[in-house]
Amino acid sequence: MKNILKIVVLLAVFQLTTSINVNAQAITDSTMRKIDEFRTFYETLGKVYLPDNSVSIKETTISGVKSYWLNQELLNQKEIIVYLHGGVYTYGNFNIYHAMLSHFAKSFNSPILYIEYSLSPEHPYPIANNEIFKVYQELQKEYRNYKITVMGDSAGGGLAIALINDAQKANLAMPASLALISPWIDLKCANDSYKAKQALDPILSKDFLYNHALMYSSNNIQEADPSELKFKKFPPVFLLVGTDEVLNDDAKNFYAYIHPIQKKSKFKEYDGQKHVWPFAHIDSKESMEAIKDIKQFIFSN
Repeated sequence: MKNILKIVVLLAVFQLTTSINVNAQAITDSTMRKIDEFRTFYETLGKVYLPDNSVSIKETTISGVKSYWLNQELLNQKEIIVYLHGGVYTYGNFNIYHAMLSHFAKSFNSPILYIEYSLSPEHPYPIANNEIFKVYQELQKEYRNYKITVMGDSAGGGLAIALINDAQKANLAMPASLALISPWIDLKCANDSYKAKQALDPILSKDFLYNHALMYSSNNIQEADPSELKFKKFPPVFLLVGTDEVLNDDAKNFYAYIHPIQKKSKFKEYDGQKHVWPFAHIDSKESMEAIKDIKQFIFSN
């Protein structure tokens, strides 16, 4: 509970003090200062629990994009998990995700590649999407016949779905599967749970999300919105979401759309859980259950 409260306080301070001019392409200097301040505060959330220091870490650059390998020495197993982080397209770096991903890497006993894509508003859509695609393209070239899985949380879930679209357009092989934790898919923030779940969600709000969607998309949400993408085929995808988060319907509705296309897809709600719950409590019963569920899913596809 202490970790959740810390996240809530930081988000509340930011939402109360930040004014975003959503009607203009340019972001004001005062808004950028507050974004930078929150990026600094957000980084402290990566220290709410310790990383597993038995997992190796190596910084690298792939196709010009800074990335980080965890468990790189296990590449001889010929499997790679690509991780796309959340942070409403505006926040997040490896320092924040190191602890959680080290525990994932330890449990999965697999290499994980974390991609440090560029953040908005300085780098709006489609810059992050293009960077992720370039890294994926290089992985397909360098690691032929490897099993590649894509994981993502929150905005990273939306980026993962966009990656599938980009890979298909380029006639690249699709990942073996996707595992998406609390994915943010509907940039229009139009799903019912944005209102119905608000009283249960102390972390995110519709206004907070929508304002960041406008920044990321440069006011062109229709083009940037992953929920607008249409598919005729899709890899097996596991959508995990808490019952107590405004993004509940993002996962539920995407599952309803994609399951007729990909019968191996899976959807699971975790009772009483908030947004990306393993990020706050890696050793809770629900976090350990989610890790076990993800491991079982990705290694069976």
